[in-house]
Amino acid sequence: VGLAWIGVQRLRFRAGRGGPGAVQVDEGEVTYFGPLTGGTVALREMQSLTLERNMYPAHWRLDQPGQAALLIPVNAAGSEALFDAFATLPGIRTERMLGELRAGGVQSVVIWQRQSQRPPVRVLH
Repeated sequence: VGLAWIGVQRLRFRAGRGGPGAVQVDEGEVTYFGPLTGGTVALREMQSLTLERNMYPAHWRLDQPGQAALLIPVNAAGSEALFDAFATLPGIRTERMLGELRAGGVQSVVIWQRQSQRPPVRVLH
């Protein structure tokens, strides 16, 4: 039953074909080769994942400190591999991600954000 559920989620993640560029996921890194832009983001260093619905087609925005955001069209070649890559992000809610991907609208939405590893600051009076 678990494998069937994962298969259903992967099917729901597909956003069509024919988008610009190509995506590759290898060794915990997401690489996008686009006609005008591209880059690589290490999943372990990623700080946030945003669905930019105000672009056409919609784009995934992967943010990593110290470098420009990586924008990947949801329908880029190989983008189906992003589901498994995103599923490894600690605390991500895949059902919410899939729901936002299918929802209409033009608002950008933060899908996932890394929680701070720093202990809370104690204020002394």
